[in-house]
Amino acid sequence: MINVLGLPLELAKEKLERDGVTISTLEIRSKKGVEGETEARVIRQENTDENHTVLSYAQFRMKPNEANV
Repeated sequence: MINVLGLPLELAKEKLERDGVTISTLEIRSKKGVEGETEARVIRQENTDENHTVLSYAQFRMKPNEANV
């Protein structure tokens, strides 16, 4: 099974589904969350058997806000 760590969630799902893998997802977030998140990225991939994987993902802000520029 291919490794999709770090990829955007939708791209990771597309790649795995193309190979016939069944996918479950699990969102991981902090209590405060991420303000202005723009993208979900895979942070963990747990292959439960040869045709099933659980993708844990988190939301990231991929564009800086004005305070960070």
